[in-house]
Amino acid sequence: MIRFFTTLPAKALPRLPEAPPARVAAFILNRLAPRLWQDEDFAWLAGRAIRIALTEPAIGMTLGHDGQRFIALRRPGDVTLRAGWRDFVAMMRQESDPDTLFFQRRLQIDGDTELGLHLKNRLDATDWDQLLRSLPGPLAQWLGPA
Repeated sequence: MIRFFTTLPAKALPRLPEAPPARVAAFILNRLAPRLWQDEDFAWLAGRAIRIALTEPAIGMTLGHDGQRFIALRRPGDVTLRAGWRDFVAMMRQESDPDTLFFQRRLQIDGDTELGLHLKNRLDATDWDQLLRSLPGPLAQWLGPA
């Protein structure tokens, strides 16, 4: 995965369609949500759009929740979380927390502040170790502690 980002020309990535990776992300979230967020109904996200944007390479995807499941969207986000892919991985590895990255200006939250704060708090409260235990071996190793 790391080699993919470092070998694919940076100019080509922003031109790739967003829909396929957004659909894959929604599929993965739907599979993991019952394990990661057992008591969360995501009513706060229904009808809203969250954009996850990488700064390097400059790519992103927009996701939402239809009241029952995560879905890929093709519209601007109500809120955008923007960071480098290494920073997103560091959050998952629990090497950095969202607050630290935010105050270091490595995690930017633009748009609906209330929605962004709710999302940031949800990320901060997530048991990422549980996520890592549920992933296939190679992916868990890549995302796991360095």
